[in-house]
Amino acid sequence: MRILKKYGCLILLFVFLREISLPFFMNFFSDNGSHDAVLLSQLGQNGMPMQIAFKRWEIIDGSLFIFSAPYFFERFKNEFKFSGWLFGSLIAIYGIGDCLMTALFNYGSDYFANWHSLLHALGSGIGSGALLAINLCLLILAWQKDQNLWAKLLGICLLGGILGGFLLETDWITNKTAISVLQCLFLDILYLPSFLIALQDSKNLFIKN
Repeated sequence: MRILKKYGCLILLFVFLREISLPFFMNFFSDNGSHDAVLLSQLGQNGMPMQIAFKRWEIIDGSLFIFSAPYFFERFKNEFKFSGWLFGSLIAIYGIGDCLMTALFNYGSDYFANWHSLLHALGSGIGSGALLAINLCLLILAWQKDQNLWAKLLGICLLGGILGGFLLETDWITNKTAISVLQCLFLDILYLPSFLIALQDSKNLFIKN
């Protein structure tokens, strides 16, 4: 556990890089590779050429997010009462919901097509909610510490994430490529604050050593 608390920033940084690069490794934006997949989750559907690779990728990433939870606990444990447990739990919940559950349960034609589509959607929703909650908590901490520039960035990421999630749930955007790009941007925007924290802590780790 000590190792995870100390070096978990490297794990978190690595898994964020994996998640950001996933669409490119899975040929998500290529018609030949994705076979008209609009959402990342559809890469794991039956019949998709990257189904097995996608599921393995997400299972690994989900596990890595869970392994990084002790680092988040240690990083924020002195901010307020139960803050360590809150941040550690949220990053683990994201790994379980948006990675493990989306890998284990196939997404169908819609959320209510069958029970595993419902569980897939539930996991994805809970995971996205956990990321939003992390950014909200970081924003509150930044306000309390008068970290104005950091607070502005967090506010932009939080609003951008909410807007992106809202647009993905509406029928306002019909272009398939636009929907695919929007989903990736939505996730990357939500990743950014935690990614920057892990990046800074990773730098400090090597400087101290």
